[in-house]
Amino acid sequence: MRLRWQKSMAILILLLLSSFRRVQASTYSYSYSSKHEEVTVTNKTVNFGEYIRSFDANIKINRDATVDIIEKIDYDFGAHYRHGIYRDIPVRKKNKNGKKYEITLSNISVTDSKGNPHPFSKMREGENVRLKIGDKHKTIAGLHSYVIRYKVLGAITYFSDHDELFWNVVGNKWKVPITRAQAIIKFPTNISTYEVKSACYTGAYGSKVSNCVINKDANYVSISTKRYLSRGENLSVVIGFPIDRIAHVEAKEVVDFGDTFIGKIVLLLVFISIVLAILIWYLIYPVKIAYDWFKRGRDPKAITGQVRAWFDPPKDPNNPKRFLTPAEVGVVIDEKADLRDVLATVIDLARRGYIKIDERKKKDFYLIKLKGADDKLLPFESMLISKFFGEKKEIRVKDKKLYTAIQKVTELIYAQVVKSRLFDKNPDKIRKKYYALLSASIFTFNPLMLISSLFFGLNMPRKTLSGVNAQNEAISLKNFLVSQERQLEFQANKQMMFEKLLPYAIVFGVEKIWLKRLKNLNLKQPDWYSTYDSNFNTVLLASSLGNSLSSFRSSATPTTSSSGFSSGFSSGGFSGGGFGGGGGGSW
Repeated sequence: MRLRWQKSMAILILLLLSSFRRVQASTYSYSYSSKHEEVTVTNKTVNFGEYIRSFDANIKINRDATVDIIEKIDYDFGAHYRHGIYRDIPVRKKNKNGKKYEITLSNISVTDSKGNPHPFSKMREGENVRLKIGDKHKTIAGLHSYVIRYKVLGAITYFSDHDELFWNVVGNKWKVPITRAQAIIKFPTNISTYEVKSACYTGAYGSKVSNCVINKDANYVSISTKRYLSRGENLSVVIGFPIDRIAHVEAKEVVDFGDTFIGKIVLLLVFISIVLAILIWYLIYPVKIAYDWFKRGRDPKAITGQVRAWFDPPKDPNNPKRFLTPAEVGVVIDEKADLRDVLATVIDLARRGYIKIDERKKKDFYLIKLKGADDKLLPFESMLISKFFGEKKEIRVKDKKLYTAIQKVTELIYAQVVKSRLFDKNPDKIRKKYYALLSASIFTFNPLMLISSLFFGLNMPRKTLSGVNAQNEAISLKNFLVSQERQLEFQANKQMMFEKLLPYAIVFGVEKIWLKRLKNLNLKQPDWYSTYDSNFNTVLLASSLGNSLSSFRSSATPTTSSSGFSSGFSSGGFSGGGFGGGGGGSW
């Protein structure tokens, strides 16, 4: 009896001691089963306290703007018996203006490290998608691995000078500490590692600390933490790469339906209208877009064809005495008003005596206003002078934020090409409408609308007959500018031709080729341009124009993306500032 009592006391003391040991390892084997529950602990080392031993993320950016995520989580339950873990993945994010944006989550699967599937359920909880992993009839303890795979759409943000993935790898809502976190980000094959910018942030939400290491290799970047992450701490990564390498699909802006007055009214009618809305959205409207393009979206057949040597810009259909400006020609060519068109307008205004361009140091440009706007200028040209200079006589391009000014100028360029009867309607507004429909078709899983918007809607901007003829004349002028044939002798005044056609070469993107053709001619430095280098030649001017375009692009770059999010490379970068992240714990 006494021996049995001593054994009982020893066991009780051991149990009391073990309750205070949070990370002390122990090895044992135990199993139990009943009608409702099964408990299993294998002969492995377990810890008396929950934590994540390692959190490894494999992130692959695809050309279609989707991002494939693989998260391998080694979760140690210690001596606690749990059913499994839950993983909260945020799908909604608010920008600094209070607008809400949502990404799409798909292709979700959960396995162990050997590829065996884990049972899980998916549910929406507020701004998160929760994955509840495990079996409610089974409990586990010790170390277990979870490999979570999913695809996201809308996680890329688009800036005027780069595209960017700002992703919260771990998230700051985990209930347990994390010993080590690592992320490997892979790019499409058309993006080289040297073209990629990268940054990382660690700590609680809002932290700008970078306790992480970045390594670059062929086609991927790896980022790992320098220390463990406490409960509530995050690892965020920012990857920037050149524009136009992947598709442009932004996160969908969302407004909570119940917050709007119209939404409250529509809710009363939703039952009646839902069948009709589905019919229109999924069938009638996609067919109507294709029909509208065949009837009203195709350009008319041109009267003027394309030739190899055309020495003048197209004429204004409303005024045959006026040549179309470089910006108008730029829109006629590609149906878009962009930075090249604005820079060409600056050159053209300088040539006409309104502005002087002064490159005082390499890549350091100043614009000097020689005279104000007058009735000889078109509205967008007057707007450029007004918005660029304001009350000043001189501006330094590097110091001037021109994003808003350039937006105003391009809006008036679009208005001008309609006024000049080159387009029936504003091509930019038409294109934005069908981009919106294209995005909506993705989020509503409407393949017919997606195809119709992509192949018919985005090609809906329609030139008039005058616009088509002007386009052919513009292409013929471009043929002359890039031709290697020496036809310059047909021009009586080479200096005048050089200055007159230079802005058009810029909108065509062939200014380097054009100026190289002229380098052996005895051309003087234009009066409207001065440079720090006294040895003027047209090749030097081509290089300076390339630098000026870069300066304009920098000045025109907004501090937020088109959807309103700050770049992770600006002063707005911080831990938790991107998409993804979230957290989790055990259950």
